[in-house]
Amino acid sequence: MIEDLTIGEQVVLLTLDEESGTLREAPLRVSLAVSVAALLELTFAGHVVVRDGAFVPARTPAPAPKEPAAAAVAQRMRSHPEETPREWLLAVREQSLAAAYDGLSAKRLVREQGRRVLGAFGSVRHPVAEIAVLAALRERLAAVLTRGQDPDQRTAALITVLHHAGLESVLPVGADATAAERRFTAIAEGQGPAAALGETVRGAVAALVAVIAASAL
Repeated sequence: MIEDLTIGEQVVLLTLDEESGTLREAPLRVSLAVSVAALLELTFAGHVVVRDGAFVPARTPAPAPKEPAAAAVAQRMRSHPEETPREWLLAVREQSLAAAYDGLSAKRLVREQGRRVLGAFGSVRHPVAEIAVLAALRERLAAVLTRGQDPDQRTAALITVLHHAGLESVLPVGADATAAERRFTAIAEGQGPAAALGETVRGAVAALVAVIAASAL
């Protein structure tokens, strides 16, 4: 089931309080993390490439992305090519977060409680309905961070996004927190197996860090 989740959906699932259905972290940080995850999904799928340090549409793009958050980022890039990645992330952050919630609801992993007003979430809550899936996701991360398992591309991207969005507290560290922190930092900084992510993640992370710094989060 984890394989069916986008990186952005995994971010939201990890940051939700299972019972109350509210975010345990600052919504702006979470929404920006989901947006940058969508940008990475576009690069992994071949829609976007990094050329001379900049994100640009691929010359022979793959079919249009079906996932709403990725589609929102792709549309923003096409309609506002003069903008920076930082501006793209800010522009689509609410759409991206809404898409992650909708995706988790459609997969029956969370329950939507409350009523949206004009499409906004407001006081809508999303208690976790499938704790087993959340537990499996945490176990996958624990295997990487505490037991030295090599992460696949998407897991390395998830860890990197959480790190640079300042959402490290949602990650399992186990008894040896110091060793887990070293492992975590190595992956997030592109060392070891995560080095293959290369320029793609560095560019996305630079945009994410710039937004958070400017927002004084």
